[in-house]
Amino acid sequence: MKFAICLALIALTQSVLIKHASDPHAAVFAQLENLEDHPLGKKILDTIAIQMRNQSPLSDIAKMLQDLRENLVLQQQNAELVHVAQEADCEAEIYGYNRRIEFASNEITEATMDINKYTADLELLQQEIDNQVVQLNILNQQEEQLREQRAEDHAAYQEREIQTPKVVEALDVIAAKLSAIQPEADAEVVLAELERVGGENPILALVQLASTFSEEKLQSVQSKIGELRSSLEQALIDDREEEIQSQLNYEAQIYSIQEQREAIQSAKTEAENKIVQVENMLAAAKKRKYDAGRELESATNGKKMKEAQCDNWRSLYARDTEQRTTEISIIRQVESILATKLEGASNYMKGRIN
Repeated sequence: MKFAICLALIALTQSVLIKHASDPHAAVFAQLENLEDHPLGKKILDTIAIQMRNQSPLSDIAKMLQDLRENLVLQQQNAELVHVAQEADCEAEIYGYNRRIEFASNEITEATMDINKYTADLELLQQEIDNQVVQLNILNQQEEQLREQRAEDHAAYQEREIQTPKVVEALDVIAAKLSAIQPEADAEVVLAELERVGGENPILALVQLASTFSEEKLQSVQSKIGELRSSLEQALIDDREEEIQSQLNYEAQIYSIQEQREAIQSAKTEAENKIVQVENMLAAAKKRKYDAGRELESATNGKKMKEAQCDNWRSLYARDTEQRTTEISIIRQVESILATKLEGASNYMKGRIN
C-alpha cells in the first residue's frame, strides 16, 4: 500500500514538473508562488488580483507598490535614527551607571578604611581611660594612707606633748626633794618611813631611799636627773620641729598627689571627649558606607535593567530591519515581475481570480 502511494506521489510530481517545464511562464509562476509563502507577498498578490479584477490601471498598481516600498524605506530610515538615538542613550546611561558604581565602590572602600581606623582609635582611647582610672585609684589609696598615717603621727605627737612636760615636772619635784635631803641618813629611820609611805607616793619613797646614799652618790643621782630633764626638754623641742616638718612634708605630698590627679583627670576628660568625637565619626563612616552600599545596589540594578532594555531595543531593531528588508525585497520582486514579465504575471493573477 505504501509503495503504491509513493508511486502516485512520484507520478504527480513528474506531471507537475513536465507541466511547468512545458509552460513558458513557469518561472514567473514559481516566483509568484514563492511570494505566496510570505504574509506580505500574499497580501500584495491579493491586492493586485482585486485591482486587476476591478480593471485598475497598471500604473495604479505600480504606484501602490512604490508607495508601499517607499513607506517601508522611510520606516527603516526612521528606525535607524531611533536606533542611533537609543544607542547614544544606552551609552550615556550605562556610562553614568558605571561612574556611579565606581564612585560608590570607592566610597565603600574609603568608608571601610575609616571604620577600621576609628574602631582601632576607640580601643586605644578606652585602654588609655582604663589606665587612667587605675592611676586615679592608686593616687586615692596613697592619699588615704598618707592621711591615716599623718593622723596617727599627730595623735602620738599630741600625746607626747602632754606626757613629756609631766615627766619634766616630776623630775623637777624629785630634784627639789633630793636637794633638800641630808645624805647618809639612818637606815632604820628611812626604812620605817618607806614602810609608812608605801607605794602611794613613789617620789617620796625615792627621796627617802636616796637619803641613805652617800653625798657623792646623791650628787651623781641629782646630776643624772638634771641630764635626763635637759634631754627631755630638748626632745620636746626636737619633737615639735619634727612635727612641723612632718606636717610640711605631708602637705607637699598631698599637693603632689592632687597635681597628679588633676593632670590625669584632665587627660581622662580629654580622652573621653575624643571618644565622643571618634564615635560620631565612626557613626558617620558607617552611614557613609551604608548609603554607598545602597547607591551601589541601585546603580548596579539600574545598569542591569538598562542593559536589558538596550539588548531588547537591539533585538527589536534587528528583527524589524530584517523583516522590512525582506518586505522591501518582496515588493521589488513584484515590481520587477510586473515590469518585465507582465504577461506571465497577468496569467497567474487570472488564475488566482478564477
